[in-house]
Amino acid sequence: MDGRWWIGVGAVVAAGAAAVVLAAVAAGRRLPVEHVTEGGLELSQPPGAVWDVLTDIDLYPAWRPGLSHVERLPAGVGGRPRWREYGRHGHATFEVVESEAPHRLVTGVADPDLPWGGTWTLVLTPAGRGCSLTVTERGEVYQPFYRAVSHYGPGESAGVRRYLAALAHRMA
Repeated sequence: MDGRWWIGVGAVVAAGAAAVVLAAVAAGRRLPVEHVTEGGLELSQPPGAVWDVLTDIDLYPAWRPGLSHVERLPAGVGGRPRWREYGRHGHATFEVVESEAPHRLVTGVADPDLPWGGTWTLVLTPAGRGCSLTVTERGEVYQPFYRAVSHYGPGESAGVRRYLAALAHRMA
């Protein structure tokens, strides 16, 4: 086959890829920047034991898949704990926004350069000898392409589902 045929195939593939990206950007522009998603989990451990796992930042890589290591950072405003998580998609900085041990923890993205942001509110409620955990993500996805990929791909609740599954495995 002649080289022009391969150039033509390459041009068609490139045009198709560009069309997919443009369609995703257009779809993402129609989606809201903000979303709220929630998930829950029943655990056999009391709130204090679960709280210890949720707040032990140094041990996150031991139970959260995809997280290679965590770096503690200098405290933020008001002495709030801050840390940077490293994983297969890069790194992100987080901080504790609110903490009422052992019942309510709010963490937030503290990295303005990311294409996403928001907070996670974790609420532990005693239930018999164990507790129930509710995680509420109030997220923002700033770039339309990422918004479309998140919405039409795994869904906005994918992060909460992965987190709860990893925690359930850790607490088993």
